[in-house]
Order: sequence, then C-alpha cells, then structure tokens
Amino acid sequence: MKKLIAMVLVLCMILGLTACGSGSGTTQTTQAAAAATTAQEDQQAAEAPQKKLVVATVVKAIGSNWFDSMDWEGTKWAEENGAEHHYIGPTSMDSAARLQCLEDAIALQPDILTVVPIAADACDALLKQARNQGTKVVTHEGTGLTNIDFNVDAFSNEAFGTNFADKCAELIGNDAKYALVVGTLTTPAHMAWAKAFFAHANESYPDMVCMNDMDGENVVPLEGGANSDTSYTMAKQFLQANPDVQVFYIGSSSCVAGVCRAIEELGMQDSVKVLAVGTASGQKTYYESGTIVYGAMWYPGAAQYAAYEVGKRLIEGQTIQTGDDLGFDGYHSITVDGTNIYGNAWLDITTDNLEEMCEIL
Repeated sequence: MKKLIAMVLVLCMILGLTACGSGSGTTQTTQAAAAATTAQEDQQAAEAPQKKLVVATVVKAIGSNWFDSMDWEGTKWAEENGAEHHYIGPTSMDSAARLQCLEDAIALQPDILTVVPIAADACDALLKQARNQGTKVVTHEGTGLTNIDFNVDAFSNEAFGTNFADKCAELIGNDAKYALVVGTLTTPAHMAWAKAFFAHANESYPDMVCMNDMDGENVVPLEGGANSDTSYTMAKQFLQANPDVQVFYIGSSSCVAGVCRAIEELGMQDSVKVLAVGTASGQKTYYESGTIVYGAMWYPGAAQYAAYEVGKRLIEGQTIQTGDDLGFDGYHSITVDGTNIYGNAWLDITTDNLEEMCEIL
C-alpha cells in the first residue's frame, strides 16, 4: 500500500513538472507572437501614408493683391508641407457674404483655419464652432477675439498706431489737426491702430487736435466703408464741414483712394495731407501727387505663411514661444503676448522708396 501511494505521488510530481514546463513554453510563445505582431503593426503604421492636412484661409475679399498674397504664400506653405489648401472669400466687401464664406470654410472641417475677421462678435461665435470640431484657429488682424488659438500680426497694434502719430507730428506738426479713418468700427485691427494713434497723440503731442467725435473718453473714427465711393462721399462731406482739418490718418487700404480723390477734387491737396495704410502700388498715384506724405504696409502673405506654421506646430503639440522662427522674413524671431504673436514686419513707404515698395506689393 505504501509503495502504491509513493508511486502515485511520484506520478503527480512528474505530471506537475510537465504541466509547468508546458505552461512556460506557451507563455514564451505568446509573448514572442505578441512582440512580432506589435513590430508588424509599427512597420505598417510607418509605411502607411500620413493623413494630409486640410488647411483653409478666409479673407475679407478675393481679387486684390493685398489679400491674394495670402493665397500665394498659403499655397507655398501647403506645397512644402503636403497639405490641401483652400482660399475662400467673397468677391466684394460684403459682411454677410464674408460670414457665409467663413461658414463654408468651417464646413470643410479643416485641420487649420486662418481668418482675417470682420464683425468681430459674429466671427467669434463661428470660430467657436470651428474649435469645437477640433480645428486650430489662427487669425490675422484678429486682436481681441476670444475663440482662437492665436492671432498672428506683422507688428504690435500699439506700436503701429503710435508710429503714425509720430509721423503726423514729424511731417505735419506737433499742433496738427487730424481725423482718424477706419474701414468699419467693428474691424479689430483698424480700431486698435486708431486708438493707439489717439492715445499717443494726447500723451506726447498735447497741442494736436483730434477732429473726430468722442464717445465719452473714447474717440470715434470716421467709417470709410468697404470701397472708394463710400469713403469719397464720407471725406467730401467731412472736408466741407471741417475745412481746417490738416491730415487724415487712414487705417484701411480700401478707403485711401476715395479720401484722396475727395481732397484733390476740392482742390485742398496743398493744405490737407494723408497718412495711409495700404499697398504702395495701389496708392502710387497719390504719393506722386503729394497728397499721401507717408504710408506703411506689410506683406499679408508672410502673415499667412506664419499662421499656417503656427497651426501645424500646435497640431504637433509644440509650444509657441517668444523668439521662435516661423520660417518667413519678418517672423524669424517672434514676440508672443498671450494669444497674440507679433513679427517685425511693417514697411515704411515714402516717395524716396516708392518704386522699391511697389515691387513688393
């Protein structure tokens, strides 16, 4: 009986050892198979074509070199990065049409959306929809908007407006009588420049006189509207009512020609001058006639390239920091202030460098 029990115990031990050995082999085989599967999946992922980024930009109006430069450089960036680029905008400066174009762009569900906004509140609501669907939103001239990842500008709005006030003092006089003109009162960048001009003039040139209406302590710029005919009518009425005005600061390129035409038709070009934002080529006639005494512009295409680059880096999980190089002249060492990114990219225009600036834009 004892021998039988001993034999049973030995047999159990042998079976147990065999089972253990078999289990270890199975585990090793399973681990090896899993490792092989993982390696194969990694290789397949590496060899699989990467998802093409879809990028879109919405401008105020297509058909002008100013905004179309954003298409040129947006296309360049897309080609360099293997992305699909969409350039969208109305054919005229119509607010409702612009908002519809923005809705159309959002419907594309782009990975990156860049926008030159107008009607800030309405834009902000639509941009919230874009961000909710996972789109990286980067504006140009969009200071003050909240539903964005970043706003990219060629320069600080305060510095730009301050520069024009300094030029007014230098070229017209410390006691100049001036009027501020914007495209619309709802265009964030235009308003920021005008307010910076006004604040700096009050502080540094107390003898300057602002001819605009006031809303309490806030200046109310003249609205030139979306085209030269509207700005011509506005300027002509203003000049007839205020013949002692000496200079217009015009913060919208679409308004410059109309204001200059009104000045010249009234024969006031010797006594009334213009400080202008906009392209040299588009305003060349009025520099040559002497009505425009100074202007400044930037190359919007450069801001477009930089904006797409910002969106791409955000998708990749990178942090945008002061000193970063966004890969385009004027944006090789940026300044980051909250959600605002500033380059060093404005260009002065005078009669001395007019031809050179006309070659740029």
